[in-house]
Amino acid sequence: MKPLFSSLTPGYKIAWLFLFLLIGVITAGILTNLILMIPGVDGGEGVTAIYVGSVMQSVVGTALPAYFIAVLTHPAPVRYLKMTANGRMGEKMIFAVLAFIFSYCLASFLSQWNKGMELPAFMDEVEQVLRSMEDAALETTGLLLSGKTIGSLILNLIIVAGLAAVSEEMFFRGALQQFIQEKFPNGHLAVWITALVFSLVHFQFWGFLPRLLLGALLGYLFLYTRNLWAPILFHFVNNAFIIVLHYFWGGTRWMSAIEEMPVDGWFALVASASALCTVLLFGRYRRALRVGEQQAAGLGEWANEE
Repeated sequence: MKPLFSSLTPGYKIAWLFLFLLIGVITAGILTNLILMIPGVDGGEGVTAIYVGSVMQSVVGTALPAYFIAVLTHPAPVRYLKMTANGRMGEKMIFAVLAFIFSYCLASFLSQWNKGMELPAFMDEVEQVLRSMEDAALETTGLLLSGKTIGSLILNLIIVAGLAAVSEEMFFRGALQQFIQEKFPNGHLAVWITALVFSLVHFQFWGFLPRLLLGALLGYLFLYTRNLWAPILFHFVNNAFIIVLHYFWGGTRWMSAIEEMPVDGWFALVASASALCTVLLFGRYRRALRVGEQQAAGLGEWANEE
């Protein structure tokens, strides 16, 4: 059966995607409050409320809108979102892990640099609002990462790392980036526009630059591997690494030293090396991909001649 919205232009697909996102976020909030009203469930102040809200926002607020718009616009939604195996999956997963390792120092440098930024004096009121939003987000994150039981570690890995990675990649790379590329047939432009939106919607000014980089890396992983599981793995490893660090070393002097590392020349040098290695890694993978495509095309021509 032909999908209901198959004839929509890319611009309308993007508009519907964000409309579904708005509906999903509101519905997720309502469902969260209803669940927390069930006797025996945390009343809304503790960690349980945050976990319930996180699950609802990931599933109902983010993943379902992406899947729903894919169902309405394409006859094979899962295949369109590129969530099926499409060859050489092992290589793609290794590529994703290496991309995380090589880019980590660059992301850390941007994070520390971004934290030290200050807005002009005439924007003091704006900065106060942004700071309050940032503090609220950090407080929530800190509450989740404060648990020291195996149960809290497993829950964080499943919900904060795993579920968030799957849902956000479905929305931003699987749906939004592909719709943008349909409208502007330029993969690089689609990657960076999506990365910009990805960073903006988190509403954290002092985390904007590292999240922009993260969005770009995820976008290029998706663009080059043509499979959503590569950016999902990168996203999961990125979140899981932070969770594991805080679980085993949170509050230690060593961890505090890393979090307060000064943005100096040595740090910039290491970040530059990290950036160079990351660019070389993506370039090598891209060249290998082109060689594979040329070989496949050559084999196809040879088969046709036969």
